[in-house]
Amino acid sequence: MDIESQLIERSLDGDSVAFEELVMLFDRKIYNYCYRMTNNPDDAEDLAQEVFIKVYRNLKSFRRDSKFSTWIYRIAHNICIDNHRKKRFRLLSINREDDQQELEIPSTDPLPEDQIISSEGYDMVLECIAALKPEYKSVIILRDIQNYSYEEIADILNKPMGTVKSNISRARACLRDSIRSHRPRTPDGRGVNNGFEAF
Repeated sequence: MDIESQLIERSLDGDSVAFEELVMLFDRKIYNYCYRMTNNPDDAEDLAQEVFIKVYRNLKSFRRDSKFSTWIYRIAHNICIDNHRKKRFRLLSINREDDQQELEIPSTDPLPEDQIISSEGYDMVLECIAALKPEYKSVIILRDIQNYSYEEIADILNKPMGTVKSNISRARACLRDSIRSHRPRTPDGRGVNNGFEAF
C-alpha cells in the first residue's frame, strides 16, 4: 500500500495528523488549480480551503474505483465553477442596478510559486488562459499545464471523452487566437514568434 493509500485509511479511522499529511500532498496543486481558475490569490486561498473542508467531510464517500487525485480535483473544479457562477450572477446584478457595463480584466500578476514566469512571453500566455471561458480554462490547465490524461480529465469533469477532446481542441484554438492577437507586430504586419507555436 502506497503512502497516499495509507494516509487515506488512517484518516478514515479518525487520525487527524494523517489527514493533515494528506492535505500537504495536494495543497500546492489544488491552490495552483484554483489560482489558474480565478486568477486571484485571495480567492484561490479561500477556495482551496473550501476544497479540503469538503474533502474532510466527504472522505468516507470516496470510492477506490478512481484515483484520489481525480476525486479531489473534481471537488476543486466544481467549487471553482460554483464560485464563477456566483461572481457572474453578482456582476450581472450590479450591471442591472446601475444600468452600466462592467468589464472584468484579468490580472497579469504571475503565479507566486513559478519563478519561471518572469518570461514576458509566458506572462502573456497566462493572461490569455485567464481570459478563457471556465470550461475551456479548466481543460487547458488540466491537460497542458498539469499534464493529466484525457481519461483522467473526463473523470475529473465527469464528462464524456468526446466532449473533453472537443473542449480541449476548441480551448486551444481560442488560446491560439488570443496569443496571436497579443503578439507584437513586425513592420510588415506579421506577428513575432515568442516560442509558443505549440498553441
